[in-house]
Amino acid sequence: MKWTIRLSKEAEKQFEKLPRDRKLNISEAIDGMKEDPFRGNVCQLKEKEWQGRFRKVIGRYRIIFIPYHNDRIIEISGILVRDEKNVLQKIKTILCLC
Repeated sequence: MKWTIRLSKEAEKQFEKLPRDRKLNISEAIDGMKEDPFRGNVCQLKEKEWQGRFRKVIGRYRIIFIPYHNDRIIEISGILVRDEKNVLQKIKTILCLC
């Protein structure tokens, strides 16, 4: 049974701002998450405030998501560039938006 993928409004905005070639890479990764969202370089975020969230590495980009196992839904809350100095602050901002 496949997972359903949902993007938050913030994740949609971040996706739209990506360069065309990066959109293709991220789209392929998101499509792959429908089969198995935990395949590849995925780990659970450790901070207490990020409980239940995971990150998936796609090159320089990080997909931040929450899996809802009972409903088989993946909610992507952010798509971030790793080399941003304030990546942790951006994740905290995303947490407040969800």
